[in-house]
Amino acid sequence: MEDNLRVLILAGIAPSTIFSHVPLGTALHNAGHQVMMTASLDDLVPTIAGVGLSAVRVTDPGVSPREIIARDKRLLRVPEDPIEREQQSGHWYARIEASTLDALVAFTDDWRPDVIIGGMASYAAPLLAKRLGVPYVRHAWDIHDPRLLDLGATEELQAELAELGLDALPEPDLMIDITPPSLRPPIAQAVQMMRWIPGNTQRCLEPWMYTRGADTRIGVTIGTGVATYNQYDFLQGIVENVSALDAEVVVPVADDALPVLQERLKNVRAGWVPLDVVAPTCDVLVHQSGGSTMMTALSCGVPQVLIPDPNLFRANEMARRIVEAGAGLVLSPEEATSDVIAKTCQEIVANPGYAAAARGLAREIAALPLPSEVVRRVEWLVHDASAGSSA
Repeated sequence: MEDNLRVLILAGIAPSTIFSHVPLGTALHNAGHQVMMTASLDDLVPTIAGVGLSAVRVTDPGVSPREIIARDKRLLRVPEDPIEREQQSGHWYARIEASTLDALVAFTDDWRPDVIIGGMASYAAPLLAKRLGVPYVRHAWDIHDPRLLDLGATEELQAELAELGLDALPEPDLMIDITPPSLRPPIAQAVQMMRWIPGNTQRCLEPWMYTRGADTRIGVTIGTGVATYNQYDFLQGIVENVSALDAEVVVPVADDALPVLQERLKNVRAGWVPLDVVAPTCDVLVHQSGGSTMMTALSCGVPQVLIPDPNLFRANEMARRIVEAGAGLVLSPEEATSDVIAKTCQEIVANPGYAAAARGLAREIAALPLPSEVVRRVEWLVHDASAGSSA
């Protein structure tokens, strides 16, 4: 078995995608391996360092992903059809990832990895692994099937693939999936399953974050854009209507929105709360169908009220699978008035079947191999690749 592997993780373009890599990245580090992580957005470098992993900058601090996409008018089109938009998203991710390749090649000239781990839309990972001749591991971020993203990425990266003598994206040498087994398609590829564990940024906790103050507790999170998109009225309506159910409401929210919320809602429990801390205290979690939030609720056995954007194929597909499993209910943004959200939460609280289904999925997740066990698979993969190349 190889000692002191050099592992490069390409973590993607959002804090949630970085968090998804933390359990395996930390397990590899704790097994004695050197782990470096990159992101496709320069602002995320502090997020990587904040979760305790070494961060490498491979992006231009002065160029945003939007500016990269805007260089090609073809990429400015935003399809109305969700399936077409999903495929176009593959183009967007691929172009952003391709813009990091020169920096990644320069970095690996100085620090050559033994294996590359890439997230589901980290399309620079298979290209770099092929260039270096090292194993490529693909790491799922949530329960989403990336086939449409991959199709768009393959179309976008034809020039980069041709440079490597390819006409399609290389298949991973190892695929890591974190989907609860009962939510996987009946016919699915062979994968290495892994237990999903939350990896989000932490903070100094206050008692209300980890203790319940009422018999029923409902968590409400609508993302980090409450202040940016002036969503105060919507959030206030949800909280007031849910509070009318004789339930405590807790609102994980970005710090920039906190002063206004505290002024409007004097008794609300709100703040930048680590979701893995607050979710286990909730009877229901209301959110906009983000993959990491969804997985946190699943791993904690908490039923969900899901409000996906109808234009986002992946969010709706993931929400559909949760509903089919009996662990949640879906509302469209048009349906999701504050009083309807409150009634939907009441339905979930009153019907123990939702909680039972959610706990069943949590047990499935808990039974999957730990990240420390998957580390061994990565080590064997590198060992076999090294043995094959020296034969």
